[in-house]
Amino acid sequence: MNKLQKSLLGLAAGVFSASPVMALEGDDWWIGGRVKQGFSAAYDLEHQGLASGPSNFLVEMNGNWEPTSNITMKASLWLRGDWYPDIGSDIRQGGIQDFTSPGFTDQFGFNINGAGSGFPEEPFGASAGEIRVLGNFNEDILREFSLKYRDPEGRFSMKIGKFQRGWGQSDGLRLLDVLHAQDLRERFVLRDAVDTRLPSWMMTLDLDFRRMGIAKPFEAIGMKRAALELIFMPEVRHSSFIVNNPTSSSLASGGIFGFPFPNLIDSKSGLGLGFIGVNLADREADKFSFEHPNMGARLKFEALDADWTLNWFYGHQELPVVALQGSDLVIGSALNDVNTSAAVVPLDLATTLGAAHGPGGYLDFLRSLATAPGSVPFPLAPFGCTDPLVGAPDCSLNLNFNLDYTFRKKIVGGSMTKELSWLKLGPKDVSPVMRAEFSYEFDKPFNIARVVTPFGEEETGTTALVIDPSQSIVKRDQWSVMVGFDYFLWLPFWKDQRSSIFTSFQFFNIHTNQPDDLLYQAPYSASGARVHKNHNYMTFLWSVGLMQEKLTLEGLSIWDMDFKGFIHRQRVDFNFFGDKIRPRLEWISFSGNREQGVVGLFRNSDLIEASVTVQF
Repeated sequence: MNKLQKSLLGLAAGVFSASPVMALEGDDWWIGGRVKQGFSAAYDLEHQGLASGPSNFLVEMNGNWEPTSNITMKASLWLRGDWYPDIGSDIRQGGIQDFTSPGFTDQFGFNINGAGSGFPEEPFGASAGEIRVLGNFNEDILREFSLKYRDPEGRFSMKIGKFQRGWGQSDGLRLLDVLHAQDLRERFVLRDAVDTRLPSWMMTLDLDFRRMGIAKPFEAIGMKRAALELIFMPEVRHSSFIVNNPTSSSLASGGIFGFPFPNLIDSKSGLGLGFIGVNLADREADKFSFEHPNMGARLKFEALDADWTLNWFYGHQELPVVALQGSDLVIGSALNDVNTSAAVVPLDLATTLGAAHGPGGYLDFLRSLATAPGSVPFPLAPFGCTDPLVGAPDCSLNLNFNLDYTFRKKIVGGSMTKELSWLKLGPKDVSPVMRAEFSYEFDKPFNIARVVTPFGEEETGTTALVIDPSQSIVKRDQWSVMVGFDYFLWLPFWKDQRSSIFTSFQFFNIHTNQPDDLLYQAPYSASGARVHKNHNYMTFLWSVGLMQEKLTLEGLSIWDMDFKGFIHRQRVDFNFFGDKIRPRLEWISFSGNREQGVVGLFRNSDLIEASVTVQF
């Protein structure tokens, strides 16, 4: 029996065993869940056409117990993963710079689902086994385990345990929804926020000022129904993602939604940075600390016929900046392979900077190839390495970078929701709802793409990351605003329209102070992906039920107006089988320039997915 047959047999067994199961419940408790399986076809792939893509699965179990009217206990377990490593196609992405190509500007092929086919076209490959099963109990399986107590007088409620909370009014892009990091390992793009948030062990306290008898000072300034939410999070988590890295000592693959290996280009000569690999290591804050926790507060109130919040968050960055630590000289392998090398020589940070930027160093030699080949001796010759101008190369260098998550995230902001009751539109006289959200982040860390080396040379782009972290990381303030409108649309020419079409439009502006030469996300710097002073996005969502709500169509489009990127997600939900079985078709399309923002990173991740969810 082949892998596909085994996988389908396992899916069928799971579905048929779950289908007849009903939720279990008693007077004060219930247990339910769902089983979901999807299969997808990936298309518009670089170097190939249609291929078998992600096949995500999820088994979810939820439980709820209310021993008294004031106490609720909840638990949720997820077992999830992807059949792609077993049944998916061998998909090729770009790897280390191809030193056999003109100017080293091409990349060697990197098979993201298996071994490479061999030198020279595709010498690299990795199994996508990291996404096969997300099996860490605390980080992946346990989604909620919480106890909530509600004061009998309604003055306060307190919740403790592992769970998640969402902030803000924006969809698609996060401004205030920053309490939890995100899971970016599976097909995360345009998924529902509740599925991508990473829950944490935390404590919350919700205070109702009116019931506590302290609302009058707030009411005196027009703040009605004021309530305060306090959050204490001793568990600190950063976003989970996988970089598709062909370097043998840091080998990894996350499938087509793994972050691609960057194109490494020298901005001065235009040549690729041949013989360079990258080792990645996480530098994290304490994962559980009562001394250095994440904390937040949200004041909720009504004023001017609108719902308002004022938010404060003091946490940690969920995405990293990169920080050079040193390098490893790989002797005996031109493909950065420590497993087949004759020796690996570790170089500290100072030695690495000298080898890269010093007179007669790597960059001097590389740039001489574009002007006067042979004028600069090969810098690795003293180690017994062959000059690539006179023989087959047999040495390479792996740069060691930390992915640094230790910087603090400091945000203040607010949100507003208001029905524009004075404005009646359409044949049903429906009023739109206005949403707005604002955030201001202090001292957000960025990698910078322009530095001066210890040898007095200015470097830009990729080579600027090969520098002491004290020079490559800077902080800037950033403020963001979103204005959106929701409207239930009735079409005057659709005489038999039975239900409204929900529509939602959003406009975002993200303003960064002193943005010159900041990288949008390191290490992607070769394609000019810099931070814009004002970065604009637009989104449009629509949803309509047809055939007495048995068929639901939903479309979501996101425009990255500055990087010229576009994403569209189209869903078709089939509700013909009652509440228990829910098939879905989903199409996701990316259109963008290479390494330009999120759209550019995943421009070759288009897919069509069919899935079925069985609820019980």
